[in-house]
Amino acid sequence: MAVRVVKSLMICLSFAVGLCTVHRLKNDADRIWGPRNKTPVVFHRDVGDTFLMYEFLLGGLTIDDKNTVHLNDEELSSMRSANVFHSIMNAHVPKTPSTIRKRLSNLPSSGESFEMDTFEQLLLASVYTAHRAWNSDLTERQAWGDRFCHLVAALTHDLSGKVVRCSSAQTK
Repeated sequence: MAVRVVKSLMICLSFAVGLCTVHRLKNDADRIWGPRNKTPVVFHRDVGDTFLMYEFLLGGLTIDDKNTVHLNDEELSSMRSANVFHSIMNAHVPKTPSTIRKRLSNLPSSGESFEMDTFEQLLLASVYTAHRAWNSDLTERQAWGDRFCHLVAALTHDLSGKVVRCSSAQTK
């Protein structure tokens, strides 16, 4: 059972890193063909940052009672990039089912791609919700699972244009 859970978490983490990489490459192309007016606060500046974020997430996260996220790996946590990661996770990522729902409802519906900061925050929110679901009781797990499904659906739609529907049994 534990092996399946670890494999499932590794698959989710690999999927998240892959989404980051694809989105970053897509935004690099957008920057060449059409400059953006907004200067977002983002963790990803190059492909190396994608691998660094993977290392941060692979090292594990701890969420305290105030919903503050901390990296478990002390060596990684002492890096300068970890400060940016902590800042984004703790100041910009929605952390309750209601704030996630609100953030998802405020996404552009015009078919435009997300800005990198929006994409990154939604991706990190999906990691956060998966972590919270894993460490919650059955009732809370349902709410976190619902939010996770909607976050992944928004990210998938942004990357591929495909519409992903979450099960109505999960929706409250």
